[in-house]
Amino acid sequence: MTPKELAEYQALIQADILRLTEQAWNAGNLSYKLHAGQKQIWQTLRNTKAQEALLFISRQWGKSYLSACYALSYCLQNPNSIVRIAAPTLKQAKDIVSDNLGPICQDAPEGLIQPIKSDYRWKVGNSELRLGVLERAHVDSLRGGNAKLIICEEGGFVHSDDYDYALRSVIGPQLLRSGGQLLHVTTPSEEPDHYIHTEVYPRCSVTGTKFELDIYTNPQLTIDQIDKAKVLAGGDNSPAWKREYLVQIVRDGASVCVPEFSDNHVGTFDPAEHTLWTISADFGGVRDKTVSLLVTYNFEQAVIEVHDERVHDSNTDTDTIVQAMREMAGNRRIKAAYMDAPGQLLVDLRYKHGFEALLPHKDDFEAGINAVRLAFSHNKIRVHSRCKFLIATLRGATFNKQRTDFARSMALGHMDALAALIYANRMVDRSTNPTPDGLTYAEKVAPAWMQKPKDAQSNKALADALLNSFGKRKG
Repeated sequence: MTPKELAEYQALIQADILRLTEQAWNAGNLSYKLHAGQKQIWQTLRNTKAQEALLFISRQWGKSYLSACYALSYCLQNPNSIVRIAAPTLKQAKDIVSDNLGPICQDAPEGLIQPIKSDYRWKVGNSELRLGVLERAHVDSLRGGNAKLIICEEGGFVHSDDYDYALRSVIGPQLLRSGGQLLHVTTPSEEPDHYIHTEVYPRCSVTGTKFELDIYTNPQLTIDQIDKAKVLAGGDNSPAWKREYLVQIVRDGASVCVPEFSDNHVGTFDPAEHTLWTISADFGGVRDKTVSLLVTYNFEQAVIEVHDERVHDSNTDTDTIVQAMREMAGNRRIKAAYMDAPGQLLVDLRYKHGFEALLPHKDDFEAGINAVRLAFSHNKIRVHSRCKFLIATLRGATFNKQRTDFARSMALGHMDALAALIYANRMVDRSTNPTPDGLTYAEKVAPAWMQKPKDAQSNKALADALLNSFGKRKG
């Protein structure tokens, strides 16, 4: 082939490429721009009947590039549609879209994608791509028109309550009317019990639209590049590496109040035969929740046990709270009740309700949390499985940004259950031996199921019961 023939051949190939590229754009088929992993997600999103999908994917994987391609494709294939891309802030939304539209649209036909006068809208074919904000203060930017596709970028960096509100009050109603699709595109949140973790993740798992991919699944990165990312994130054991690149939900001490708590501290158990009971409560008043815990100290095992709880929303009347605590106590012998509440309320509890409660010791905020953390790390607190609100709080309680107080959330309040546990850990009586005087040694150590009615007890009977519990001697 002569140089002239080669040049003509190359020109023909280039013309074919341009023609095929234009056809692909006009048809909204942009999958040729994706790597293998992105293409698999693309096909699932195109073919699924599910209205919701979660792209729980590592940094540097190309998830925002994929979502931008998908948004453009949807605009082109569904004329006269509104597609929204939202992020925690408007600047983040603009940066995410602008950074990806440039590379994607390099080969787009002229005039197919045009920015509108506003910096936050683009005309894509006969449809419109709009930006919005997820944080509650500016979430109204997502209102107006019924979007057929909404992509929520980096929702894990929005407070769980704000994200919940955005979905239920703004995004959900639009998609309900349009029958459109919702994509969550994010890495895990620093909040262990974030709405995305507790609600979106299980929903999308059921529908087969949960895509959970770490950095090692990116075919375009080398091991050396991944290792550099690991170093920058703080190394193998850093929360940032685990969360941002390995896509793990991490409970770390930087944001979570009690990272030592685990399912190993939860179970179903009976109280000791002889024990002293304590009620520990945090009064929420007009702003927060009121939580009461029924607590005992297992003297023999030296473990605090939380056996029950009562939870009330803000503005619950005192009569209801007192009645609930009495019902929780039942006929148990309550040695003391402690409640963090205004002094006048404690007076009213005593004289109007006949309920004696004392203020717990409230010293250093951080010291109280650390004492609970140490107790869990040494397995000195266990929680009955019926205490669901306390368990949820221990899993999800976080600090405010300054770490000077608990964060607030719609689900967990002001971490009031944790506050009640802190008071219990400080105030429960660990020194009094609850075993009555006058019992024999066998009676003191024998489990309750071995002990017969009092009139039938004897040292011999109890000794026989203890021996028989180990089985008969062979031979």
